[in-house]
Amino acid sequence: SYLESNYGWKVEPEWLVWLSGVVTGLNLACRIVDGGVITATPVYPPFLSAPRLSGRELSSVPLKLVDGGWRMDLDAMQAALQPDTRLWLLCHPHNPVGRAWRAEELAELSAFCQRHDLLVCSDEIHCDLIPDEARRPHPLACLDEEIARRSITLMAPSKTFNIPGLGCSFAVIPDPGLRRAFVRA
Repeated sequence: SYLESNYGWKVEPEWLVWLSGVVTGLNLACRIVDGGVITATPVYPPFLSAPRLSGRELSSVPLKLVDGGWRMDLDAMQAALQPDTRLWLLCHPHNPVGRAWRAEELAELSAFCQRHDLLVCSDEIHCDLIPDEARRPHPLACLDEEIARRSITLMAPSKTFNIPGLGCSFAVIPDPGLRRAFVRA
């Protein structure tokens, strides 16, 4: 009900997978793919270590600074893809650059992931920290059913409510097959 009231995202209870932390979720997501991982840099260090710890090749794409703001570079993303890339690790809002990706940016990323048949693991632990209500971030999986089907959304109350000592987070995984693979990992 929290996700529905804050984002209009109706999540079924069976979509939830409870975790000890978001970093655990990043590592599990890397373990369920048979292929490479891609992410945008600079980024929170576990995004860089999780693929390596899972025996996956990591391609990184530098964010570009345009008019004083950080942006995803679609051309660089395309160039960084390897034939075996299977997973995009997204930080939304992005840590450390502090960008909440706008709906049109998320739509471009969604189209990119669909075009290249990529799963997306989206760390959305900072999504409730809202400096500007007019630009409130919304989970990537809210865009449409297709991106939701290929998404693992990681969330936790730790940043929003300042309770990191509880060591509790969750993954929202609408697709039953993807959820089973994640739980098995």
